[in-house]
Amino acid sequence: MDQFPKWMLALAGVNLLPLLASPFFLFGNLTLCQGHTGVLYLLFYLLTQLAWVLPLAAFFVSLDLYRRGFETAGVVIALAGWLIAAVGVWLLL
Repeated sequence: MDQFPKWMLALAGVNLLPLLASPFFLFGNLTLCQGHTGVLYLLFYLLTQLAWVLPLAAFFVSLDLYRRGFETAGVVIALAGWLIAAVGVWLLL
């Protein structure tokens, strides 16, 4: 972790916070659209799971891109993870 500046670790580290909310996504009976059954319900369930999985992936991808020399892309991916995490928190509320 010495190869990353502290501001980048803080920027990417916020993307780990949805991991704490993952039990609410997994077991909280959170659905986007009520009344759908079958395949459509499964697709909505998988879509809501992406609200905590994608920020977690954004953490690792952003740090990897930054380490490889693509600093701007790493920052953009970290900020996109923030946006997805904010949508996930909005879904929980």
